Amino acid sequence: MIRKALILITIFMFSSKSKSQINYKVEINAPHTHYAHVTLEFPVTAGSQNIVGIPVWTPGSYLIREFAKSIESVSVKYQNGHSIRVNKLTKNQWEFISENDGTISVEYDIYCHEFSARTTYINAEQALLNNASLLMFIKGRENQGGFVAITFPENSWNNTESSLPKIKETSKSVSFEFDNYDILVDSPIQLGNFDTFDFEVAGVNHRVALVGYNNADQQKLRNDMKTVCSTMFNIVGEFPCEHKPCRSYLFIIQNVESGGGGIEHLNSTVLVMPRLAYANPNRYQSFLNLVAHEYFHLWNVKRIRPIELGPFNYNEENYTHSLWVAEGITSYYDELALYRAGYIEKEELLNILAKYINRHENRPGKDYSSLSEMSVDAWIKEYRPNENSANSTYSYYSKGFIAGMLLDMKISEASGGKNNLDDVFRKLYKEFYLAKSIGGKIGTGYTVEEFESVCSNVAGSDLSTFFDLWIRSSVQPDYAEAFDAVGVNAIINNVDLADWGVRTKSNKVEYINRNGMARIIGLNVGDEILSLNMLRVNDDLNSLWSSLGQPNEVEILYSRDGIIGRASSKDFNPLKSFEIELSPQENMSSKKLKVQGSWLKR
Repeated sequence: MIRKALILITIFMFSSKSKSQINYKVEINAPHTHYAHVTLEFPVTAGSQNIVGIPVWTPGSYLIREFAKSIESVSVKYQNGHSIRVNKLTKNQWEFISENDGTISVEYDIYCHEFSARTTYINAEQALLNNASLLMFIKGRENQGGFVAITFPENSWNNTESSLPKIKETSKSVSFEFDNYDILVDSPIQLGNFDTFDFEVAGVNHRVALVGYNNADQQKLRNDMKTVCSTMFNIVGEFPCEHKPCRSYLFIIQNVESGGGGIEHLNSTVLVMPRLAYANPNRYQSFLNLVAHEYFHLWNVKRIRPIELGPFNYNEENYTHSLWVAEGITSYYDELALYRAGYIEKEELLNILAKYINRHENRPGKDYSSLSEMSVDAWIKEYRPNENSANSTYSYYSKGFIAGMLLDMKISEASGGKNNLDDVFRKLYKEFYLAKSIGGKIGTGYTVEEFESVCSNVAGSDLSTFFDLWIRSSVQPDYAEAFDAVGVNAIINNVDLADWGVRTKSNKVEYINRNGMARIIGLNVGDEILSLNMLRVNDDLNSLWSSLGQPNEVEILYSRDGIIGRASSKDFNPLKSFEIELSPQENMSSKKLKVQGSWLKR
């Protein structure tokens, strides 16, 4: 791509609002049925072709989710009640020709009973409106602003929250204003009866909506969230302000029986937390990681973004090679944040880094795709795993975490301790989001080449070899050398495991490691394992093999599609494991001490 052409793009979130012409009405008349009735009103001219549609995905979650599957009874009519024929154009789009000038109403019912941080969920207790899964766009009018009005049974819900400006609120309705469709999609709306509390970071108010029964100590949670957000703010050191004064940031926390995860938005996030897990120290620490992760997306992705991620195409995949930056580096920062904020010490952080490395390096699929390729393949692999996924793929989150860590260490080393990864994001923020040096529009994204150029500039050294090796190939990093440069001992062992490389449930094979013995002797996923060396297997093949003294000569009886089969070998090959241990070096040189101080600053 040519930068001259790219800088002409004005990203959706910062375009000036057109005259308000697009109006939505969302009627939730019987929440317990999980249905909403949506009316979309906009002006048309005589003889014009009009196309409306519902997105097939939601930004921040890279999977085609087919939201149109929940839509029923689409109709079009004028304000006087005259109906117009509407045709289904594609799986998610509808088309009609307007007969004369006037205001058109597109109406439809939509079923909303899929709970997640990414979808719209309505029941008697609440309504979480994720608008990509609820509200149609008008093709060609995505830059126009308007209003969304929501009605519900009187006095059923007493709280309504969104990062959108609230225009009016009564006991049975609430209305918000939006600048354009992209901002509307990126601004979830929460309705229900729930607690809220506030804190301030960098002069900006942050509101937390605690939805659903929970055992949170709200004062502790408030203080910890403020600490985490302040820590993440310090990475870039500037709060994004498209509007003066800055609007507040909103956390919507959905407290559920079980589950987790979250999704970022322009000025808010939706998080999912097990309702009684706040009293569990490990689970609570993981939740603070989640807070840090989604909050840092306020900068990384929502402002500092790959060029491909905006303006969005809601009808198909939006590919980028840089999801490892968007998500992997954010994951690295959410762990680093707890160290910087004082929740964990250096040794604990090193243990966490080692766990990430060990988990990734012991995944067979790590050898078959580059990190750049896995970013593109997110749409077909990350969220659609099967029984062979571990053998052929890995997550751009996990290796992106490792790549972000190695990049941070490399920049600290190359700059002699003067700079680290924070400086990359500060520079990206100024040069691309604020467009200080490229002469473009605010919010211009970066290309792969520009991201790498900024990293080299901050390091004071050409890092092209780094990116060729660790991002565009599947070569294993030299961990010992990388950690030694920042004053950390990396002890690496490759050990034999008493492990067949097979996972079973009720004796049925669910997964076979491509490097394990089960694969070598010919077992398949779906086989029911009956016996090992004529002894009955009770769902733990490894344990029985160990009890027999780990014999080299093995024979398995199994059932495959109802037919008994036999697999055997006279040369057992144990699965090998990669193990890395990290610990601070004693008596570091002054150079390494300075470099480590840059990398692990507080």
